[in-house]
Amino acid sequence: MNTIRLTDTELRMARNALQAYLQVFGHDEADVVREIKSVIAKFRDVETEGEEPRFIA
Repeated sequence: MNTIRLTDTELRMARNALQAYLQVFGHDEADVVREIKSVIAKFRDVETEGEEPRFIA
């Protein structure tokens, strides 16, 4: 497990970048889509907790 400390801006940027990646490249590989969506969900979970922004992978 890894911990990355991100500012609010960095967290939003990372989430938006992954969402854009999915939309622009339209991956056909189900495993890639599933993993990216999982990471995006983790970003959302952190934002709703109201804690210091942090991403745990």
